[in-house]
Amino acid sequence: MSISDNVHLTLRRRLMSGHYVPGTQLKEEAVAADLDVSRTPVRSAIQRLITEGLLEPAPKRGAIVTQWTAKDAEDIFNLRIMLEGYGASLAANLIDPAGIMEMKRLNNEMDAAARSKADGHLDEIHRLNLEFHKAIYQACGSGHLRAFGCGLLEFPLVIGGFYIYDDEDIMQSIRQHAEIIAALEAGNPDWAKAAVTCHLAAAIERFRRSGTIGSTDAGQRRDLS
Repeated sequence: MSISDNVHLTLRRRLMSGHYVPGTQLKEEAVAADLDVSRTPVRSAIQRLITEGLLEPAPKRGAIVTQWTAKDAEDIFNLRIMLEGYGASLAANLIDPAGIMEMKRLNNEMDAAARSKADGHLDEIHRLNLEFHKAIYQACGSGHLRAFGCGLLEFPLVIGGFYIYDDEDIMQSIRQHAEIIAALEAGNPDWAKAAVTCHLAAAIERFRRSGTIGSTDAGQRRDLS
């Protein structure tokens, strides 16, 4: 992994975990000193994070941590409920045994990662979770629905989800995944849609409870200098 990639991964993890408060200004010089690297890989990492929507451009060679409102979170997850719930109802009639086995494997690996709490386990849980939800769209039989739905899965609010979860939240999410699998395996479209809806509605409540989503008053903005 290059120095630039390593800086990007470090900053991304910090952004996802709430280490940097929304509205905080990140300056190249300060970040470079903090990570003990030159400004060049920091500049590259910041530009990538701006492209990903996690940072916004700021004057004087830096960026501001993107601020998300409660409405942003609700909009994204309500869109996911509509698209993924519909996708699950379609997948219930189309998914094959191999697809079911793959979803079980992903969920079992999530459970193992959650219980291990090994270094980087949240990154692994996040990766497996994305693959799990993509598997629903893979089985839905609609290329357009798959493209729209998978696009929402890459949204920053979704990417950062597991970084605000506590241990019980993660285990509850895994149990909800198991119900989604059961509904798909039973070939029950209504149950599959309801299971996905319940799962994503719970995610909205976790964002509300966490307090990490919301506007930051101008007076609360921090300058990392």
